[in-house]
Amino acid sequence: MEFKQEYETGLLKQIGNSESTLKIRDVANKCRLLKTDNGLKVDCTYTGPNASKYIQYVEKHREELTKYLLNPDEADLYEWMEESHQNPITLKKHEKEALILYVNYDPDTMIVETGIADDNVTMKLGAPIMHICIRDMSRNDFKLAIYNMLLLADEIALTMGNTELRKMANIEMVKTYLVEVYDRFHSGLDSYTQM
Repeated sequence: MEFKQEYETGLLKQIGNSESTLKIRDVANKCRLLKTDNGLKVDCTYTGPNASKYIQYVEKHREELTKYLLNPDEADLYEWMEESHQNPITLKKHEKEALILYVNYDPDTMIVETGIADDNVTMKLGAPIMHICIRDMSRNDFKLAIYNMLLLADEIALTMGNTELRKMANIEMVKTYLVEVYDRFHSGLDSYTQM
């Protein structure tokens, strides 16, 4: 734990983002939506360990939690936005940029990583969209990971309004390339299995 001394009061205050360990999915699992006269309200009655962190998270991210609880299928988008320190407003700033979906594969670690990059293949927006080790994955698990990655890329492109990136999230080339990576480097693959 780190502390800093506040100039005005002389009191020690803990520094660092203590809520960074919480993910929207974890908090949402301890919350529910209540219908009130004024609309929907996020209700968190969690009283377990670190309850104050959960309450602080709810207070700070009430709008995102409401959207998440209304549509839990968008969990990956909200978690990606948290990891990459983005929100719908900051994503909109990338609406007109020429962005691509890139794939990086390390044959030594067997880690496949995908993300959003510019034309110089410089990763943009902070966090990768997919980061998986294919060493112990079945072909079907890998196919599902590709599908989920493309869905997330499409949701990100839709949120930012970037039509070119949205087209790229749907192209067959990404799926084909990733399948070739799996076929070439996965040691336990049956040669007759086709995607």
